[in-house]
Amino acid sequence: MLDTNSHKHIRRELIIAGQNSGKPVSITPIAEPIYHEMVKLARGGNYWAGLCVNGVHSLVNGRLHQSNIFVKPGAVLKDGREEFVMILPGCKVTVEKLANDGFKVLYFKADLNYFELQKLGDEPGLYRAEKAGHKWTAEFVKSGKALAKDNRLVAIGDGNHKRYKLAARDIAPRLADSPISGGATFVDTVGFDFHYTPKLGSLGGLKNYKKAINPNSNTDVHASALLLAKTMYDARKINGVRWVSEFGGSAVLTQAMTILAAQGIKLDKHYVFLYRPTSAPNKALEAAQAVGLKLDRKFSNPHMFDVIGNQGQLSVILKRLKHEKDYTAFKASADLISQGKSIQGLGTTVATVAGGVGLSMAAPAAILPYLTALGATAALAGKVIGGAVIGANVVEANLPAFYDRVKSKF
Repeated sequence: MLDTNSHKHIRRELIIAGQNSGKPVSITPIAEPIYHEMVKLARGGNYWAGLCVNGVHSLVNGRLHQSNIFVKPGAVLKDGREEFVMILPGCKVTVEKLANDGFKVLYFKADLNYFELQKLGDEPGLYRAEKAGHKWTAEFVKSGKALAKDNRLVAIGDGNHKRYKLAARDIAPRLADSPISGGATFVDTVGFDFHYTPKLGSLGGLKNYKKAINPNSNTDVHASALLLAKTMYDARKINGVRWVSEFGGSAVLTQAMTILAAQGIKLDKHYVFLYRPTSAPNKALEAAQAVGLKLDRKFSNPHMFDVIGNQGQLSVILKRLKHEKDYTAFKASADLISQGKSIQGLGTTVATVAGGVGLSMAAPAAILPYLTALGATAALAGKVIGGAVIGANVVEANLPAFYDRVKSKF
C-alpha cells in the first residue's frame, strides 16, 4: 500500500524573492542557515548584511547577465545546468539559472565578522575624517552613508594605505589640491568622508597595466566598488556632493559608476574629479557621463610622469567636446596643447636622464628606480639636470606621500 505521508518530510525549497512579480528566486536548505542569519543582521540595522541580502534579491529583476553589477562574468555548466557566482562584499553566493528563467541559490558563504572587520579597517568601508589641531582623525561610518550636507566631500582612496587613520592624513592634501574641493581651508574646516580599500596595494599603474587600462575587469576591487556604489546611491538626493578619487581610487570609482549606470541611476547633482589616476581616465569618463556626473574645467590632473593617467587623454578631450555644452572647442584646443606639453616634458626628461646614464628607452623599468633616487638627491641638493630642475617633480611623481608630508610643512 502506498504511504501517502512518506513525502511529508521532504522540504520544499524556500522562495526568498519574486513570489508576486519578477523572476522567482529560491534557496536550497543547505544555503538557508547563512541566508537567514544575514536577514537577521540586516533587520538589526547591519547595512553590510542588508546590501548582500538585497543583492541576492535583485535577481528578481533578471540582471544576471550584466557582468558589472553582481555576477562574475562567465557561467559554468555543471550537468547541463548554468551556475553563476555572485560577488558581494564578504559573501560568495553560487546561483543556478533555472529553465523557467528563475534562479536558485545553491550555496551562500559569508564572513559574519565582516562588519567588525570593516570597523577595524581590515575590509572596505566608509570613514569620516576631521581635523583636530594639526592631526586628522578618522571614524568608521557604520551606515555606509556620506554626511547629508550640501557640497559634501567624499574621497575614494587608493589601496596602498596601511591604516585608515593614516589614510585620512595622506588623502587630505590631495583632496585640497583637487579643483572641486574648495581648497585646503575648506577641507581642513569641514572635513570629509572617504571610501577606504585596504590590503590591495597601489591599484593600477604600470605594474598592473592590464587592470589599469580596463579597470572594470579588475575583480580585486569589485566588492569595494559595490560598497562605494551603495554609498553613492544613498547620497543621490544630496546637492553638490564632490566625489574625488586619489591615485588607484580611480579604479574603484570607475567600477562603482559603471554599476550605477547599469542600473539606470543618475547623479546629476554631483561632481567628480580624478587626482592623479592610475587607471584609464577615459573609462572613468564614460561611466561618469553615463550617470550624469558634472565635471569641472578639468576632469583629472595627471602628473607629467603618470603614464596611465596621461594615456587616453585624447579620448577624454574628444568625449567631453561631444557631450558637454560648456566644453568648447577653445577649451579642447587648450587641453590638447597642455597634454602635448606634458608628454613632451616627460619624453625630454627621461631621454635626457637616460642619455646621461646610458640607459635604453626600451628599459623603462630600469629608468624609474633611477629617477626616484635621482629625484630625491636633486630635491635635496638643488641640482640641475639638462637645464631643468627636475628634483621636486620626480619626487612628487614617485614618492607622493613623502612629497605631501614635506609640502605640508611649508
